[in-house]
Amino acid sequence: MKPPTPDLSPYTIRGRLLRGLLGWRGTALLNLDPDGRADLAVISHTRKIAPLLMRDAPALHIMACVRAAARLGGAMAEAGVFCGGSARLICEAKGAIPLHLFDVFETLQSAGDRPLDPGGEAVKAHFGAIHATQAQVERLLASYPQVHVHPGLFPQTTAGLENERFAFVHLDLDLAQGSRDALEFFHPRMLPGGILLGDDYNIPEVRDAFEGYFSGRGEMLVALPWPQVMVVKLPG
Repeated sequence: MKPPTPDLSPYTIRGRLLRGLLGWRGTALLNLDPDGRADLAVISHTRKIAPLLMRDAPALHIMACVRAAARLGGAMAEAGVFCGGSARLICEAKGAIPLHLFDVFETLQSAGDRPLDPGGEAVKAHFGAIHATQAQVERLLASYPQVHVHPGLFPQTTAGLENERFAFVHLDLDLAQGSRDALEFFHPRMLPGGILLGDDYNIPEVRDAFEGYFSGRGEMLVALPWPQVMVVKLPG
């Protein structure tokens, strides 16, 4: 027989104490609906099979945004894939919509002594040997339809996608120049109502890249309560 679930609502003494403790530690207690609990189970399983470099709340937010944007049609994209953890969350929520994944993977480390352009040197200096291989990510996502991996330095890897339209884009590039390049490629190609999420918004240089790009464009930058920013594409 299962023990009774403790009542942690905000109206009980135990609930108020727990919420106070979590608030002191900078952690929130979420009352999830059944769909949210199902998504949390997906996130928990993803953590067991691949590194997922975000907490539960932003991971839940990604899945909610993907489902909302899926109604628009168009493709989806993630630039900055690492080991594929967040890409797996997108796959769980996107259905059969095409997903384009962009990352250098092992390409810079396998360049040997071949000279790199300044963008490649900056990326290699920042990430060093911290990378996943393309094959690792493809194995992780092999069971999902319409996943297209584009290895190499962004934005050169976007060749052939100039006429694509995007409903959802997730940017996790760490660096200001990469973020600017990604915004310049994706934002003009987003469908009205499409959602763009950017990570690393707590890094001043990345924040400046977003604010500089969207200055005067009309869209509102929504800074979320974790290191993430959201933009909804306006018509026109």
